[in-house]
Amino acid sequence: MNSIVVFNNVLRVQSATFWMSYVVLASLIIFAFTFQSNNVVHIALKSFFNLQFFKQSIRNNTNSVVNFGRVLIVNTFLVLGLTIYYFLGDILSSIYHLDKAFVFFTILILIILWYWLNVLIRTVIAKVSSIEVIDKELELYNQFFFQSLGILLLPGVVGLYFFPTDVSGLDLRFFAEIYVQFIIVLTFLNKLFQSLFQSFEIKISWFYIFLYLCTLEILPLCIGYQLLLG
Repeated sequence: MNSIVVFNNVLRVQSATFWMSYVVLASLIIFAFTFQSNNVVHIALKSFFNLQFFKQSIRNNTNSVVNFGRVLIVNTFLVLGLTIYYFLGDILSSIYHLDKAFVFFTILILIILWYWLNVLIRTVIAKVSSIEVIDKELELYNQFFFQSLGILLLPGVVGLYFFPTDVSGLDLRFFAEIYVQFIIVLTFLNKLFQSLFQSFEIKISWFYIFLYLCTLEILPLCIGYQLLLG
C-alpha cells in the first residue's frame, strides 16, 4: 500500500454494489428524522464550533436532545464507514481477497471501537487527574464532534456515491471528494484547538493534556494520513 495516493482514481469505488445505495439512503432517513427534532442538528453544529454556546448547551441539555444526539452519532458511524469504504474499500477487498460487504462492516466496527476507545481514555484521564468535570465536558464535546462530522460529511457522501463522473467534461464526484477531505481536516483541526482551550480553562496538568492530545487527537490523524497517503 506504499503507493496509495488520495487523488489516485484506482482507489475509488469503481462500481458501487446495490446495497451501498441502501446504506446511504438509511443515513439520509436517520438525518431527516433528527433534523426535525428539537433543533438537535443546530445545537450540535453550533456547540462544536462555538465554545461559549457549548458551555450553555451543557446546562440546557434535555433528555430529548441527548437521545436524538445519540441517533446522530449512529448516523455518523454510517457516514464515516461509507466515506472510508469509498476511498479504501475496493483496494482492501482486492489485496486481501475479502468480500466487499465484509470490508465495509469491518470498517464500521473499527469506527465504533475508535469511538468507545475515546470514551474509555477520557474517563481514565479524568479519574487519574481527579477532575471529574473533564469527563463530563470532554465526553459531551466529543459527542458534538461526532455528530457534526456526520452532518457535514453527509452531503459529500451523497456526492461520492451518486454524482456522475462526466458532466460536460466535469467530474462532479471529484468535487465531492475535495469537499469530504476538506470537512475531515476542518473538523479535526477545530476539535484539536477547542480541546486545547478547554484544557487550559480547566487548568489540568500539562502531562494529561499531552497524553490526551497524543492518544485521542493526533494519533487518529496520523493513522488516517498513513492509510490514505501510503
